[in-house]
Amino acid sequence: MSSHHNDKATFLERLIFNNRPAVIVICLLVSIFLFWQATLIRPSTSFEKMIPLKHPFIEKMMEHRNDLANLGNTVRISVEAKDGDIFTKEYMETLRQINDEVFYISGVDRSGLKSLWSPSVRWTEVTEEGFAGGEVIPQSYNGSPASLDQLRNNVLKSGQTGLLVATAFMSSIVDTPLLESYPDPQDQST
Repeated sequence: MSSHHNDKATFLERLIFNNRPAVIVICLLVSIFLFWQATLIRPSTSFEKMIPLKHPFIEKMMEHRNDLANLGNTVRISVEAKDGDIFTKEYMETLRQINDEVFYISGVDRSGLKSLWSPSVRWTEVTEEGFAGGEVIPQSYNGSPASLDQLRNNVLKSGQTGLLVATAFMSSIVDTPLLESYPDPQDQST
């Protein structure tokens, strides 16, 4: 019995050691193939791959997903005023630059992006004539003390205090919803 086992071992030994160059070439080819496969791996950022889809709560959420758009896959960028509050020309310019840069990042749901600079962030008030309202940062904004005062009033009327703007006016956020999936930016064919 042991001699039979020994024959198998010597046959395998002979096969490997008598054909060393072929074994090296096979190992090299397998390694190259596996390296090539590794370069094709792309991380998946899909929200659905990260949650238990069979859980009853999640099944219910998926049923009503159109009513709950952009509640899960969101990045909030907080921009803090180092000196004083957010109502300075320098702070508002920094916030505008961050808002604009985030807007052009691929994978961002641009229609849902919110910051003080978003046209969709509005204020309303009831006046003697009826309702009045507009963008929190009006087209006429130019960073002057008068336009900063108007901005402060608009923020107070907008109801964004505690949502987009910190209650102490020391910071505000750029609320950045992400798309579920978007085309691979490295794929130039589209």
